[in-house]
Amino acid sequence: MKLFRTYFAALRIAFALTCVSVGLLISAQMFGVVPDVDHERTKAKQSYCESVAIHAAMAVRRGQWSDLDGTLKTLVDRNPELLSVGVRSDLGILRLDTGYHESFWAADSGRNDSTPQDSTTDDSSLPIQTAGSMSSMMSPAASTPDQPVDSGLLSTAKNRIRQTATEMWDDLIGLPGKLASLPEEIRQSLRDTGDESAAVKTNTVEVPITLNRRPWGTVEFSFQGDQASLWGSLTSRSLFPLTLYVGFAGLFAYFTVMAKIMGAFTGSQVVPDRVRGALDTLAEGLLLLDDKGHIVLANQAFLSCTGSVASEVRDRKIDELPWVHDADSNEDQHPWLRSIQSSESITTSIQRYRISSGEVRVFSVNTAPIGGDNSKRGALVTLRDVTHIEAHRAEQERMLSMLRSSRDEIRRKNRELELLATRDSLTNCLNRRAFFERFETLYSTATSNGTTLACLMFDNDHFKSVNDNYGHHIGDEVLRKVSKTIRDRHESRHLVCRYGGEEFCVVMPGCDLQHAIHEAEETRRAIMEIRLDDPAELRLTASIGVSELVNDPADPQELINQADACLYIAKQRGRNRVVAYEPGFEEQQESAKADDSRAAPSTAASVNGPAVPFQAVTALLGALSYRDSQTAEHSCRVADLCVRTARGLVDQKQLYMFEVAGLLHDIGKIGVPDHVLLKPGKLTAAEWKLMGEHDRIGVDIIEGTFDSPMLTEIIHSHHAFYAGGGRHDDLPHGKDIPLGARILTIADSYDAMVSDRVYRKGRSHEEAVEELRRCAGTQFDPDLVERFIEKIHPSELGQGLDENGLTKQAALKIGMHVELIADAMDHRDVNRLRELAVTLSGLAKSHQIDAIAHCAHSIETRAVESLERVKTAETATGISAFEIMDPEQEEENDWMQLLCEANNLLDLCRATQNVYLGDTTERNRQIIENFLADVDA
Repeated sequence: MKLFRTYFAALRIAFALTCVSVGLLISAQMFGVVPDVDHERTKAKQSYCESVAIHAAMAVRRGQWSDLDGTLKTLVDRNPELLSVGVRSDLGILRLDTGYHESFWAADSGRNDSTPQDSTTDDSSLPIQTAGSMSSMMSPAASTPDQPVDSGLLSTAKNRIRQTATEMWDDLIGLPGKLASLPEEIRQSLRDTGDESAAVKTNTVEVPITLNRRPWGTVEFSFQGDQASLWGSLTSRSLFPLTLYVGFAGLFAYFTVMAKIMGAFTGSQVVPDRVRGALDTLAEGLLLLDDKGHIVLANQAFLSCTGSVASEVRDRKIDELPWVHDADSNEDQHPWLRSIQSSESITTSIQRYRISSGEVRVFSVNTAPIGGDNSKRGALVTLRDVTHIEAHRAEQERMLSMLRSSRDEIRRKNRELELLATRDSLTNCLNRRAFFERFETLYSTATSNGTTLACLMFDNDHFKSVNDNYGHHIGDEVLRKVSKTIRDRHESRHLVCRYGGEEFCVVMPGCDLQHAIHEAEETRRAIMEIRLDDPAELRLTASIGVSELVNDPADPQELINQADACLYIAKQRGRNRVVAYEPGFEEQQESAKADDSRAAPSTAASVNGPAVPFQAVTALLGALSYRDSQTAEHSCRVADLCVRTARGLVDQKQLYMFEVAGLLHDIGKIGVPDHVLLKPGKLTAAEWKLMGEHDRIGVDIIEGTFDSPMLTEIIHSHHAFYAGGGRHDDLPHGKDIPLGARILTIADSYDAMVSDRVYRKGRSHEEAVEELRRCAGTQFDPDLVERFIEKIHPSELGQGLDENGLTKQAALKIGMHVELIADAMDHRDVNRLRELAVTLSGLAKSHQIDAIAHCAHSIETRAVESLERVKTAETATGISAFEIMDPEQEEENDWMQLLCEANNLLDLCRATQNVYLGDTTERNRQIIENFLADVDA
């Protein structure tokens, strides 16, 4: 079939070339490039006739009629084309005839009798007489045009001719003269009919002769004319045989040459050797296809890559090769078929090919149609072996999938850590710091927009008696039940915070005073309906204070302080009631606290001056955490201890100030050099001197940031000794030391003793309590030491620390950073990745998590190298492409290494989170699960 198509194509081309050749031959004759043989023959014939006419004129002049008759007959016998010669006088009398001249002369219908001239007739026919010599049948007088011939005599002559035609036929055929040489069809016509109607074509020439310069007559010549048939007419033309020869001979010659060129004889010569050699130098595989998808050429790169042999793939359909198709793939959508059928170019189509060893190789296929205007002549297919790239990509996808899975797990654990970092572990309400951050935002929004904002303060009535009579575990259960009731009614719309001990605070945006009072009453009744399985007889009540922005609080703490004053009034009026704020409640609260034996009003100064925004406090603490996260975590623990100790001694506004003082008491360490601040071992005397400067730096920061004399005084005095002395000589002593400073120094010392250091193990709670009591009266206020010991329960110590000293806040920060790194990897943002790695490395170092710090530093290094390589590739000029070895591949290799490092980092982060979350109590775990379930629902 292939050979037939080749021969047929060669024949078509040969026929076209033959037609061109014939057309050129005809056009050459038209323009005179090829001589006109017919014209030349005519000229020769005229010259011949003129020569004979001259000889005839001489013979007539001399009267040599017999010699002339013999000469003319001899000329007729020797000239195959000359049929007859006659000499006719000027009177029209035929004086000399070589035989049948009248019949042949009359057969030329194109002759003009009026003027003697050379004449060539067209392909017309006239009747011919087949009798003997016309001179013996017709008298000269009868032949003279000037004397009309009698019709009877003419009829008699014609009849005689018809009667004798058949009789004379055998003699005519036997004549060696011209009648015997007439064409077969004329002879057959004469044989069949013997009639003058039989057609013969002649060409006649008449040459005039003169005697004594007077016209005498003419010499008439009858030459054999064109045959009557179409074939005879064609063959008589001089160009026809040449054209016929060129047509048949050219067709054969062209066909032979084209068949050889197109590979009918040697298939290896379809593509020239030099072209094949050039294609074999290509690094990519190349296939040349015909319009049916058969392989015409496969270069050496394709054969080597697939392990094929040229003879096996040549003339084979490309679809028959061992391509590997996916279950959902469509074989009709192969790129080469689309290029052939639709004349479109296809790029980077991934195709899989199974080689002889069974291995599957992956090719990136580009196809382009051959020819234009939808000619569908075939396609050119290039195949780039991307097996290693696809394997690399598959590995990348696997690692990215692992990274996303790890990121999702870390994100889930970050939610748990965030829950633990912002929620009270016992009640699942917001802790104070998370509450203050959100409360300040709501307060600012409400005051700016002129909307309402209410605050409720809850206190469980007789809660101390519950702890004393039933134990702390029943007290904890009471707090859980009460907090759940409050959260169920308010958490979806409001902020719910465990403000301290048995106190809860609810901030209600969008609620006016009357609506807040109604909500408080509904919640109070719900608390009264709480029942415990054991003890079943226990009944719970709560006192609630309500305040709203209509009372013009100066700041968020003032609003809380108003609600707290209402709470004290409610307790004073008999508990289990809701009291809304009225002016003057603060003075009544102070009086009630003065009567309370637990209070010490003389030691607490009033809070004057502008408020201290908690968001600013959080910002400073964040800056300290960036420098030294352990110091920031220590400050958070100290703030919690201060709040526990001071609750009940001061109002809520002063309690808030004590908490802020605990958070910022070491803020001056921001100005201490790293080699001192972050030194893992003990400090030298000179280093202690530098460290001592942080007190002064801290006071300057507080004084410059907040216009709060009370907060500044607490920070300035918290290193004063109760019996006098301290780090500085100008510090107060005894009761002159502010209450907040005395509580702060106890809490600061306690946490420093129980916390682990690189150079020592932290003391136990009992050992720390013993040290506090030993220093009571000299360094610490003895009354506050006992109150501190009373308020601090060993079961609550260490919450938020794992066995390595990592707090939930630190674990959350690390988890959040790793989550951001995973997002940067997912988006291939190398710049962002480098920045996050730098931050995470510093954060991990500050917490002595060397594995995470090392992995983050490795990611940073890889990212920097990748960015530098890309920058070099973009700015390089004048470098040969062979000098830069596949920059895309190097970039992919860098990215793979980054993926490996990122997955290692995520594994370490999960392990770090698991250490903390694994130590979380079952109670906290249940709280996390319940809260996340509520959020998802």
